Amino acid sequence: MREKIIAIHSSRGGTGKTTIAVNLALTYAHEGLNIALLDLDFRAPSLFGVFSEGIKKPVKCWLNDFMLDRCEIGQVLIDVSDKYSLDGKLLIGLANPTIEAIRNMMGRSRAWEVAAAKKLFSVRTSIFNEMHMDCCIFDTSPGIQYSSINGVVSSDVTVIVTTLDSLDIEGVKNMLVEFYDEFEKKSVILMNKVFPQTRMWSDNERNELITKMQRVFKRPIIGVIPCYCDVLEANRDSPLIAENPSHPFLKDLQEVGKKLENI
Repeated sequence: MREKIIAIHSSRGGTGKTTIAVNLALTYAHEGLNIALLDLDFRAPSLFGVFSEGIKKPVKCWLNDFMLDRCEIGQVLIDVSDKYSLDGKLLIGLANPTIEAIRNMMGRSRAWEVAAAKKLFSVRTSIFNEMHMDCCIFDTSPGIQYSSINGVVSSDVTVIVTTLDSLDIEGVKNMLVEFYDEFEKKSVILMNKVFPQTRMWSDNERNELITKMQRVFKRPIIGVIPCYCDVLEANRDSPLIAENPSHPFLKDLQEVGKKLENI
């Protein structure tokens, strides 16, 4: 994979965006790539909870601190490769999950949010040139907020995760028109939680859905992942790939990852 920043985005919460981001990062790292995964959802941080067992020392520098010019990105990134027996590296940058930190970030002015985009653009040089990562994945906040806009604008490609829920579809359509078309950002759609896994659906049904959704969104559909009940019910304190590396969800995600490498 050539050096690439991938933003994982959605129009609202509940689409499985973070599950996609975490397990995509681990899938790449299992394949021998060096990956940085950053939690840009400062309003509802989740990566700290997911990776808490893999963090051996107290977090000294959060991604919040980097955004506030209190430290360098290298001081934020935590190597969790040993925890998951990876062939490549996985470095994670965590957003501070405390209420005080969330309030602090939510209270920032629009002028500060605009200036914060420069901080994210600077990440590219550090992560690729100095740390020799192959890919950086941003887990953004849902919707059109400045933090998510900054993540999308500073990425090379965005994966917009949506379900077939009518509110999700309408939200993505509006987001594409109001933001993505305006900035001409490269983006693809990942359909998640589509049909129960127990339903046998043909290749024709799958292809018809892809064709229909590509007409709706006017964007490529990079993948269609069924709704796996055990994934929905799984403990979110650990990545799925660590608990069940042979799960079909991960095979679906691996195919998505291969397609992203060629974009």
